[in-house]
Amino acid sequence: MKTLNILVLVLIFSFKSYSQNNIPHLKKVGKATQLMVHNKPFLMIAGEIHNSSASTVEFMKPLFPKLKKMNLNSVFVTLAWEQFEPEEGVYDFTLVNEIMKNAQENNLKVCLLWFASWKNGESSYAPMWVKKDTKRFFRVKTKDGLEIETLSPFCEATKIADAKAFAVLMKHIKEVDTNQTVILVQPQNEVGMFQDIDYNEISLNLFEQKVPKELLTYLQKNKNSLDAFVKNAWSKTNFKIAGTWKEVFGNTPESKSIFTTWQYATYINTVAKAGRTAYNLPMMVNSWIVQKPDDLPGVYPNGGPVSRVIDIWKAAAPDIDIQSPDIYLDNFKEIVSMYHRDDNPLLIPESKAEVGRAFYAFGQHDAICFSPFGIEDAANNFVFTKSYEVLNEVQHLIKKYQGTGKMVAVLKEGTENYNDFYLGDYKVKVMYEKPNEPSFGIIIQTNENEFIVIGMNLSVYFTSEIKNKIGYIGQVFEGTYENEKWISTRMLNGDETFHNSRLRVFGRVFETEKEIETITKKEGEPDAYSPATKQVVTTPGVYKVVLYKR
Repeated sequence: MKTLNILVLVLIFSFKSYSQNNIPHLKKVGKATQLMVHNKPFLMIAGEIHNSSASTVEFMKPLFPKLKKMNLNSVFVTLAWEQFEPEEGVYDFTLVNEIMKNAQENNLKVCLLWFASWKNGESSYAPMWVKKDTKRFFRVKTKDGLEIETLSPFCEATKIADAKAFAVLMKHIKEVDTNQTVILVQPQNEVGMFQDIDYNEISLNLFEQKVPKELLTYLQKNKNSLDAFVKNAWSKTNFKIAGTWKEVFGNTPESKSIFTTWQYATYINTVAKAGRTAYNLPMMVNSWIVQKPDDLPGVYPNGGPVSRVIDIWKAAAPDIDIQSPDIYLDNFKEIVSMYHRDDNPLLIPESKAEVGRAFYAFGQHDAICFSPFGIEDAANNFVFTKSYEVLNEVQHLIKKYQGTGKMVAVLKEGTENYNDFYLGDYKVKVMYEKPNEPSFGIIIQTNENEFIVIGMNLSVYFTSEIKNKIGYIGQVFEGTYENEKWISTRMLNGDETFHNSRLRVFGRVFETEKEIETITKKEGEPDAYSPATKQVVTTPGVYKVVLYKR
C-alpha cells in the first residue's frame, strides 16, 4: 500500500511538472522563432476584435462563432483593468472567464490584451479609483505645468497597482485555463505620450541623473547593430559610456525620447514580470508606429516600442518577448523588415484586412501571427475568409519550412510589377498579373525539382542556375491539401500554362450568376486564348510544379 501511494504521488508530481513545462512558449527553430502550443508550433491566423466587443457577456457571445466561420484559429481580445478591478483589491473574473469559455467552445486560441495604465497613449481603461486619486496616481505634466489625463510612467504607485492586478489575472488564468486557451498576453496597448518628455518634477530630476548601467552595457555590446536613431544620438557625444542622459545622448529630442522610452519599458517590464511570475506565458507589446520618417517623438506616442527604439526596449524589458508593429500604412513590406530581427520575431497584432499581407508575413518573414484589427468587420469579405481557409489548409507547410531558407513570399505594392529570387539551383521570376487586383503568394521548394506555390494573380518563371543546364517545367498541378495530404484536382497544360512556359497562378475561381456580355481578346493578356464568360471572384489557390533540367 505504501509503495502504491508513493507511485501515485510520483505520477501526480510528474503530471504537474509536465503541465508546467508544456505551457505555450517561444522556441528557436532554425533561423525562425515559433510559438509552441502543446509543444507543437502554432501559426496564429488571427484577428483582433474591436476594443469594446468583449466588454459584456451578452455582446461577446454571438461574436465568437462568427470568428470561427471566418476561418480564424486565434483572436486578440481586450480585458480592461477598470472592469477587472472595479474597486481596489476587489477582482471580477466574469469577463476573462467568458472570453476563455467562448473561445474554447469555438476552438479558438486567445491573445489577451491587458488595457490598463495605457491604451493609445491615453489612460481611459484605468479604474475610477485610480483616475480620481490624482495625488497618489499622478499624471503626465505638460511644459506649461498642466496635468493631463494620461497616467505618468514615473508614478511608482500606479506601476505597483497595475502589476498587482495583472499578477492576480495571470494567476487566475493559470488555475482556470486547463485547456491552454490563452497562449499569449499583451500588457498595455500602443503606449507613449504625445509630448517630448513628462514635465513633472520626478521625471525632470531623473533626466539629470546618470544613465543606468544596464542600458550602457547593452549599447556597448550591440554597438554595431543599433538602430540609426539611437546610434546617431549616442555618436554625437562620441559614444560616452558614463554620465547623465544629457551627457551621454545630448540635450536633444532624441535624448528625451530615449529617456522616456526607458521609463515606459521598465514600467511595463515590471508589470510583465509580475504576471510571468504567476504564469509564465509569452508576452509582447505593440506600437503606434512612426508615420513619417521626419516625425519627432511626441508626434507619435513618445516612449512606445517604435522601430527606432527597439534596442532601448530590449535593454529595459527582458520579460517582453516581442515588440510588434500595428501597420495601417501602405509600405507594409518596409515596416515588417524593420521589426523582424534575430532577437525580435515578427508578430503583427493590428493591420488593415488586406489578406496578401498575411501570406507575405508568414512566407517571407517567418511571422508568428497576422491579425487585422476590427476583424468582425470583415465577416462578409468572401476573399478574406476564403484566403484564411487556404492559410489553414497549408499552415503545416509554412510551419515546416519557416527558418529553412526554402520559402519566400511576394506581395505587390504600388507600381511593382515583378520580383526575382533564388531557391536551390533555380532563379524564380514572379510577375504580378491583373494590376488592379491583389497579387501575392508563397513559394516553397519542397525538394530539388519540386515547388509548392500558394497565392493568386501571379505568373512564375523558373530557370536553372547550373552552368550548361536549362530548367524546364515538366508538370503543373492545381490542388488542395486535405489533412496535410496533397490531392491533385486538375493537371494544367496548354493555355493554362502557355504550354509549360510558366506557372500561371490563377487562384481558386468562384463564378457568380452574372454572365459577361462582351468578350475582348487582346494578344498577350493572361486570358487571351480562353477568356471567361462569367464574372468570377478569385481567391488564393495551391499549385505543385515539377521541374527538370537538361
